[in-house]
Amino acid sequence: MITVSDELVDLLLGVDAAAFDVEAEAWSNALAAAFDRRVDDEELLVAQRAAASHGCWNAVYALSAASGLETSVLIDAEGTVFIDWGSPGLVPVRMHVGALAPFRVWTHTHPRFGAYWSSTDRESLGFATGIVRTALVLGRDGVKRAQNASFGSNEDERLATTGALASWSAEAPVPWTEDWQQEACA
Repeated sequence: MITVSDELVDLLLGVDAAAFDVEAEAWSNALAAAFDRRVDDEELLVAQRAAASHGCWNAVYALSAASGLETSVLIDAEGTVFIDWGSPGLVPVRMHVGALAPFRVWTHTHPRFGAYWSSTDRESLGFATGIVRTALVLGRDGVKRAQNASFGSNEDERLATTGALASWSAEAPVPWTEDWQQEACA
């Protein structure tokens, strides 16, 4: 059973489903499916795709946090959204048949932790250096972004000084705030 903290309640109440063209009842049904861990539920997947397409990462995170499971969202070069769900501590990163590179965004969640690049995440970023423009990790404390210099990012600070991770920017998490969409949109 998922424990609902005040922090999660605030995040859930902060989601405006109309911002990503999902009706209130459909959003409520998607949340119910998430709380029940029915992550293959079509209404949940439609809401998650819509939220990701609009850069409404708080909604994507809310579904993950409600379920207690990690989720991964890949948006390809044409804007097609691909979704995977994993365990409470790991979601596989996989290339989907028909997905076109370079990928605009790879996003995944840490439903029980803050936004940080774990060792598994860093390994995934290293493999994705030539094909992903932006990577996001969504956690309790907000959104952490890394921009890929291979696609023109000019951030000075990098995740590493050598190797594939030297292509990725090291940015501080952006807190979940009322102004989250402008700050955290990919």
